[in-house]
Amino acid sequence: MLGDDAKPVAAAPDLAAADQLYRAGKFAKAEASYRAALQADPKLVPAQVGLVRAMLRQQRIDESLEVVNAALAAQPDSAALLAARGDVQFRRGDMSDAESSYLAAMNADPKEVHAYLRLARLYVSSSLYRKAYDLQQSAHQIAPDDEDVRREWWWMLPWKERLAPLEAYLSGPHPNEDTKWMEKYLEALKAPVHACRLAGKVDQTETKLETMHLGPHRIGGIGLPVTLNGRSARLLLDTGAGGILVSHSVAKRAGLVRISSEHLPGIGDEGLRSGYTAVADRIGIGELEFQDCVVHVINGSPVNGEEGLIGADVFGSYLIDIDLPGMELKLSPLPKRPEDTLVPKALNSEGEEQTAAEGNEGGPEEQGAKDHNAKAKLKPAPRLPRNRYIAPGMTDWTKVFHFANLILVPTMLNDSKPMLFALDTGAIANVLSVRAAQQVGKVSSQHHLSVRGVNGDVDKVYRSAATLQFGHLRQANTDILTFDLSALSRQTGTEISGLLGFGMLRLLDVKLDYRDGLVDFAYDPKRVPAVGCDDRFPIACPNPNSLQPFGP
Repeated sequence: MLGDDAKPVAAAPDLAAADQLYRAGKFAKAEASYRAALQADPKLVPAQVGLVRAMLRQQRIDESLEVVNAALAAQPDSAALLAARGDVQFRRGDMSDAESSYLAAMNADPKEVHAYLRLARLYVSSSLYRKAYDLQQSAHQIAPDDEDVRREWWWMLPWKERLAPLEAYLSGPHPNEDTKWMEKYLEALKAPVHACRLAGKVDQTETKLETMHLGPHRIGGIGLPVTLNGRSARLLLDTGAGGILVSHSVAKRAGLVRISSEHLPGIGDEGLRSGYTAVADRIGIGELEFQDCVVHVINGSPVNGEEGLIGADVFGSYLIDIDLPGMELKLSPLPKRPEDTLVPKALNSEGEEQTAAEGNEGGPEEQGAKDHNAKAKLKPAPRLPRNRYIAPGMTDWTKVFHFANLILVPTMLNDSKPMLFALDTGAIANVLSVRAAQQVGKVSSQHHLSVRGVNGDVDKVYRSAATLQFGHLRQANTDILTFDLSALSRQTGTEISGLLGFGMLRLLDVKLDYRDGLVDFAYDPKRVPAVGCDDRFPIACPNPNSLQPFGP
């Protein structure tokens, strides 16, 4: 029988093999090797942490929480285990708990770089970009050669400086699931930069929205008229989508110039759909015109024969007001920070997540000042990222989490603790995930309903009853669509428990501030929505009286 001193030696080969399997993306085999290492030494922290993370990558969320809690019961001061618990809590959407775990890990061991990295990820999603930047800097100073540190550090670098470290990462062992999207990202880094800058001096607009139908009597969403190279198109205004996505026929009609191929994710059971990126010389939205913009093109139609989608994040440089009862989109400058002289004006047509290092570029006037400084051989002061700014008059807006194109709204379900619901005008109705519905009540089968997303039909659709509480509103849903959202949660990296869909949002004036991670929901029962509703499809047509104010 091996003594205690021999256990780490016996465990070392299994641990090394497990780490190698994990880096190669073979998570089930890595789990088996971590368990073998723990047979030799049940308290081997690197194996315990590796086991938890391997299980998380296999989406065994609840089981991984049990494992990490059991390990912490025996070693409560382990910084690595505290950080691993934070990872599980982050994946579960328990953001406050995750923050506490990461801070506890850093307090237990100031050199636990994984806690710095993951807390930085949480702060980026909370629009606390300067906090995230400082944590990334600290991690880089502690362990500049650590693979995870180098991988996370890319996003803090200027666009073109990401190329070399990304090529180095792809040349070595790495999870298979990273390969496809990173290769496409590498291709984008090598391509010319398309700034999609505002042309002219008009910096705000109001434009009418249009009703889009799924059929003769069924509302499908809200259409936004746009022009691409002077050719008209009507795109679904979708707060759950990112960038601008058009059909191949629209791209051909507008003469968009192809850049590179890509695969597009989304809701549905048919997997990724093929497409490509292209450049539009001009994009017109209301009175605003933007030049040199990247557009995503899908082979075929995005959904139900539509011409395309436009994500609300495209307007992330503006204060966005989607007045659905009034059927109007208003874009105006974001509140100017006290220390700023100018507010950036651009269109995020690619739907690229605004990272901490890149969220501070100036508009055309400020860019001109930079060019003047360059000519005068003056080095401009470095622009550091900044945390969210809550302007006067916005103190009661809801703080939300921002993951790429998704706005996740803290939402209570039948008086539960807050869960994360995606704000999604492209979803026909409110949606619950099967996982969330099972936590609060019964789920019944509903086979005659179908739900279609960019990647095809959703196979199994159910019904549930639940009361949603978000912002300063509460809505009772006696009949709510329920289906598996695990693929969307996996893509996002945190648990998405449902969607706040168009059927309910049509009653609201929704204001969005992507820069600062703020949303405001205004409901006036006296305003009858201009958008009609099909009473034969009640799931997508809730009673306006079901919405009630609550709180201050």
